[in-house]
Amino acid sequence: MIDSTLKNANILIVDDQAANIEILRQLLEMQGYTTIKTTTDPRLVVGMFNSSKPDLILLDLMMPHLDGFEVMEQLKPMILEGTYLPILVLTADVTLESKKRALSIGASDFLTKPFDLVEVGLRIKNLLYTSSLVQQLGNQNQILEEKVQERTSELLKTNSALLLARDKAEESDRLKTSFMNNISHEIRTPLNGILGFAPMVMDPLYSEKDKLEFLDVLQISGKRLIQTVGDYMDISLIASGNMELRYEKFAPSEMLDELEMEFRPRCEAKNLLFTLSYPETFTSIVINSDRLLVKKVLALLLDNAVKFTLKGEIRMDVVVKSNSLEFAVSDTGIGISEAALPIIFNHFTQEDTSNTRRFEGSGLGLAIVKGMTELLNGEIKIESVKGKGSTFSFSIPVKMSNSNPETAEKVSVVVPNGKISKILIVEDDPFSFRFLDLSLNTSAEIIHAETGLEALELYQSNPDIALVLMDIKLPRMNGLIATQEIKKIKQDLPIIAFTSYALAGDRQKCLDAGCDDYITKPLIIEDLFRVLNKYGIYEQ
Repeated sequence: MIDSTLKNANILIVDDQAANIEILRQLLEMQGYTTIKTTTDPRLVVGMFNSSKPDLILLDLMMPHLDGFEVMEQLKPMILEGTYLPILVLTADVTLESKKRALSIGASDFLTKPFDLVEVGLRIKNLLYTSSLVQQLGNQNQILEEKVQERTSELLKTNSALLLARDKAEESDRLKTSFMNNISHEIRTPLNGILGFAPMVMDPLYSEKDKLEFLDVLQISGKRLIQTVGDYMDISLIASGNMELRYEKFAPSEMLDELEMEFRPRCEAKNLLFTLSYPETFTSIVINSDRLLVKKVLALLLDNAVKFTLKGEIRMDVVVKSNSLEFAVSDTGIGISEAALPIIFNHFTQEDTSNTRRFEGSGLGLAIVKGMTELLNGEIKIESVKGKGSTFSFSIPVKMSNSNPETAEKVSVVVPNGKISKILIVEDDPFSFRFLDLSLNTSAEIIHAETGLEALELYQSNPDIALVLMDIKLPRMNGLIATQEIKKIKQDLPIIAFTSYALAGDRQKCLDAGCDDYITKPLIIEDLFRVLNKYGIYEQ
C-alpha cells in the first residue's frame, strides 16, 4: 500500500488503447491511488493539464493524431520553472533512439511494453515521492534536506523489501517463467488458425470440400482459444477466492453420459478404448451439488487423460458411498514420475517444461481441478507409474436421494418452437446480434435495441414482448439500469443477461438488478436454450 501522503496524487493516463488504460487503472487502484484520470485522445491532454494539474503523467508514444513526443513538446512551455512534472513513458517502441529522444524532451522515466506491473508500480511510487520532495523544496529548503534523507532511506527499505518479496515469489513460482512462451503459444496458435483460414473460406479458388475443412479448423481453433482464456479466468477466480458455488439437484449419471458423448469420439479418433463404468443403482441417484464445477473437474481430468495417452484405454469408474461419490479417471498414457508428483497440481505445471515438449496446454488444468475440488470440500488423489499410466481419484461429499432421474431438476436443450410472439434482443455489437438472431431460429418477431435507453423505449411501445436477452455493457444506459427500469413495468418478464463480464461478483450484480439468469460470452447457444428451458420460457 502506498504512503497516505501520496494516495490523493493526481495521475493522468494517456494511451489510445482502452485495454492498456484499464490495466494501469486497476494497478493504481489496487495500490491505493484515488485520483486517476484517463484519455485515449492525446489532443485532450493540454486541456486536461490546465484543468486538473496532474502530479504524474503515464504517457504512450505511438498514438494517432499526436504522438507522445508531440504531447511532451506541447506541455514543456506550460510547466513552470522550478516545478517538476514527472512523465513516465510506457511504450511498445523499444528503439534506443526513441528512448533518448523521450528523455531529452521531458520524460522522467521510460519503460517498454510488455512491462512488469511490479516494476511499474515501483517506478510510479518513486516518481511521485520525488515530485513530493521537489514541491517541498520550493517551500521549505532547509526542512526538505532532512526529509529527503528520511524519504530516501524509506524508499530504499521499501524497494529492498519489495525486491526481496519479488525474488521470493519468482523463486517459489520459477516454473511460471518456463511457461511464458507456452502461454503465448496457447493463445497465438489458435489465433493463427482463425486468422489464417478465415479469408480462405471466402476465397473462390478453394473447393467446397476444402472450405469445409477450413471451417473445421476455425471451430477447433476457436474452442481451443476459449478453453485457454477460460482456464486463465478460472485460475484467477480460484486464486482470489472469488469463485462462486451454485448448488442444484441433478442426476450425475446424465452428466457422465454427456461427458461420454464428448470424449468417446475423441478417444476413437486416437484409436483409444473409452470405458464408462458405474453401478446399476447409480442411474437412479439424484445429488445436490454444483453441477458445472463437478462436470468441469471431470472434463479436465478426461482431457488430460486423452491428451497424454497415445495408445490403450481411457476409463472412468464411479464408486457410490453412503455420503460421497468417487470418480476415478484412469489412462494407459505416459504416466508421471515419482519426483514430479508433489508439484503436478501447481500452476503452469507439466512434467516436461522444455520447448520441445510434445503436448499442448497451459499447465493450468490440474491446478484448476485441485482448486475446484477444494471448493466442493472434496479430495483429489493421484496414482501414477512412469510409462504405464495414471489414475486420478476425485471424491466429493454429497447428499443423495434415490429417485427416478426424471424427477431431478434437469434441463434439456429444446430448440424454440415459436410459441413466443416477440423477443427483444439488446445488443450493440452487430455480429453478436446476428448470431443470436440466426441461432434462435424462431418464428417469433425479433426486436433489436442497441442501447439500454432504446430497449426501455421499445418495451414501453411493445408490452407484448415475452422475453428479453440483455447485454450489460451498452451505450447511453447500461443493461443493469435498463433491466431495473423494465422490471418496474413488468416484474415477471424473463430477462436473461448475456455479457463478457465474467469476473467475481458480476453474476450477482446482474441478478441483483433483476435479471433472471446470467450467461457469459462467447455465447454457446445450447447454454442459452438450457437457461430458457429452465425458466419455462420455451415449452417442450
